[in-house]
Amino acid sequence: MRSKNLKTSACLLFCFLFSLTILAGSLHASEVDKGAIPGEHLSKSLKKLPCGAAIWDVKEAVTQLKSNEKVLWIDTRPESFFTKGTVRNAILLPYNKTGKKGNDMTEETLAAAISAAGLEKDSAKIIFFCQGPKCHRSYNASFIAITQWGYNADNIVWNRAGYPHLMKEVQNNPKLKRKAKKYISDAGVKSL
Repeated sequence: MRSKNLKTSACLLFCFLFSLTILAGSLHASEVDKGAIPGEHLSKSLKKLPCGAAIWDVKEAVTQLKSNEKVLWIDTRPESFFTKGTVRNAILLPYNKTGKKGNDMTEETLAAAISAAGLEKDSAKIIFFCQGPKCHRSYNASFIAITQWGYNADNIVWNRAGYPHLMKEVQNNPKLKRKAKKYISDAGVKSL
């Protein structure tokens, strides 16, 4: 009888811990404050956010930039960062957090940027980036685009590495550096 009670208790404990893990994961499925991206979302092994957005680091970003696939790169950083260098042909749509100052990206401005690029909302691959892995701007933009504005998660990418890491890769890789104008803006090229 005691063995049966022990097995039942162990099963209940496992179910409780499993439920707690699921609940904790769902708590992270929201916008975050500056510097508050959940640690597990910064792990290089994680390639998809709970909201469904793909996660790219430098390798994936460079692969895409070398391809001829038409995508829309959205720089969610403030204009002062954008003017110093950005991804070639990126659109500036600063984002912070819902209700916070500095949100130039809205559902309407994102739709207008997609249209201006000759793309369609339902099929456009959109890559949000900012200042690096701990920058909350592109993380939040990816989340809001999917959960509030109805974008297909399969078409949304959070470029976790951000512009500074891409720029560092271009600087340190002679092949990329020779073709820097293909990957980064003129202002970024000048700073090489």
